[in-house]
Amino acid sequence: MDSLRADHCGYLGDDRGLTPTLDSLADAGVAYETAISPGPRTFSTMPAVFTGHHQTSNSLAVYPGETAWERRLAAIDVHLGRHGSFPERLSDLGYDTAGISPNPWTSSASGFDRGFDHFVDFSGSDDDGLLHGIADRLPVDTERRSVEMLLNMVAGKSFFTQWENFYDRLRQLTERLSEPYFLWVFLLDTHYPFITSRTHRTEQSLLGMYYSAYRSEGAMRGNTDSLAPGVAASMERSYRDTVRASDDFLTHLLDDLSSADPVTVVHSDHGESFGEHGAYGHHRGDVYEENVHVPFVVHNAGVEATISEPTSLASIHDTVLSVARQGTFDPHASTEPQVVASDVRGSSRAARGERYKLVETETGDRLFDLATDPEELRDVSAESEAIKRDLADTLESFDDHVTEVESLGRAAATVAAQRSF
Repeated sequence: MDSLRADHCGYLGDDRGLTPTLDSLADAGVAYETAISPGPRTFSTMPAVFTGHHQTSNSLAVYPGETAWERRLAAIDVHLGRHGSFPERLSDLGYDTAGISPNPWTSSASGFDRGFDHFVDFSGSDDDGLLHGIADRLPVDTERRSVEMLLNMVAGKSFFTQWENFYDRLRQLTERLSEPYFLWVFLLDTHYPFITSRTHRTEQSLLGMYYSAYRSEGAMRGNTDSLAPGVAASMERSYRDTVRASDDFLTHLLDDLSSADPVTVVHSDHGESFGEHGAYGHHRGDVYEENVHVPFVVHNAGVEATISEPTSLASIHDTVLSVARQGTFDPHASTEPQVVASDVRGSSRAARGERYKLVETETGDRLFDLATDPEELRDVSAESEAIKRDLADTLESFDDHVTEVESLGRAAATVAAQRSF
C-alpha cells in the first residue's frame, strides 16, 4: 500500500477505525510495530524489498536514458538484474507467479516483471502508446511528466489508479493460477492525489477531493513547505478515505481467496508528510518517522507475535522465501538493534534503533530520543554522545556492506557475461 503511514493503522495505535481488516490480520498474525522502510520513496524501498539488498546512492549519469526519470528506471532494472528478486526465486521453487502494479517505479519498464509468469502493468509504461506519444513530443521533461499525469488521470492509470479499476482483472488472473501460487498487488490509492470512489468517500466530498488535490499539488511535489489550513485539512480527509479504501481491498481479496487459505503479507513502501518538518508528500526524501515508519504484517504463516524491535522492510525478501519453502518463518529473524533508511539520491539517511534515531542530512546530523520526542523536534546529541557514535557506526557499517555487496554483484555479472561467449 503506497504511502501508508504507520500512525494511520489501528494496530499501531490509531483510534479512528481506518484499518479494521489489517488490524484483524495483525491481531491473529505477526505484527511488526517498528517496521522501517529502506527509504522514503518507492524507488528507494521496493528494489530492496524484492532483492533483500539496498541500492547504492550513486549518480544516475552512469545509466542510460534521456531524462532523470528514465535513468532512475534503468538503475532499478540494473539492481534487480544484479541481485535477483524473490518472484524469480519463487518461480524456481515451482510457484505460479502473478503481479499487478500501477506504479511506474514497480513496472515492466523498471524490470519488476522479472520472475512473474503473469504481470499486469497499469502504469501506462507498457501500453497507451498514443497517449504517451503525445507527451513524448514535448521537449521539457517536467512538461512531459505533467501531461502524462493528466492523461493518466483521464485513463485512470498510474498514480490515479484505484483498486476497483483492476479488481475484476485480478480475479480473472487468480482463477488462472495453479497452486502453489504467489500473487503480488501494489495499491496506489493512498498515494497523492488521494482519489477515491464514491463508495469510500466517508469524510470527503467529490468536489473537496479534487479541489484539495489541485490546490496541494505544488506542496505534495516538494515545491513549497506550506498550505492554507483549510486545504491541508481537506487533503488529509481525502487521505484518510484512501486508507479506508485500501483496507476494503483487503476485505474483498481475503474473502474471495478464502478457499485458498493464503499466507498474507501486507506492508507499505514509505509514509507521507503532512506538514511535519516543513514538508508535504515524500518527494523531498526526508527520513523522519512520518516518511519511513510503516505497517508490516504477516498473517496465517503458523505463528503469532507482536514484534517491537526495529525491522527493515528489506527483510520481506527472506520472509517470503522462508514461508514458501517451509510454510512458516521466524518473526524475530528479521529484527536488528538498528536498521537504516536511506534516500538513494544521497540527500538524507537515518539509523533507527528501538528508542534513539540518528538522522543525517546535507545540513547536519541530529539525534532524537523517540521515547520522549516522537515528533523528532529536539536534538539530544550533546547529552547522548555515546549513543550518537553507536548509531553513526551503524551507518558506516551499512555503507561498507552495501559497497561490498554491489562490488560482488558487478563481479558476478562480469563473470557471467564472459562465460556467455
